[in-house]
Amino acid sequence: MATSNLQAELRELREQMTELKDVIGRQASRTGYDARHRAAEAWHGAARAAGTVADYARDGADSVAGVARRHPAATSTALITLGIIGGVIGYLVATSTPARDNRWRWH
Repeated sequence: MATSNLQAELRELREQMTELKDVIGRQASRTGYDARHRAAEAWHGAARAAGTVADYARDGADSVAGVARRHPAATSTALITLGIIGGVIGYLVATSTPARDNRWRWH
């Protein structure tokens, strides 16, 4: 009699474990689907944003190229002026910093 009660309890425990495995499996499947769905939405959103940025950059480059084609003298003058300003700023920065005593000198 005790043996039959013990066997019945073991059988019930096995059934509960099987049911629990099924519930966990369904929940894991649902969670995986949700994660894949959210990742796909994020990927599509990032792709749309990257496309918008690329279109904006392309439009800006086209307008700059158009201005440069229409006004080549002004464009070259602006680039030369920017180069001179950059050179002067680089010279001023280089001369304003004190010389460091570097022990790794070449003699």
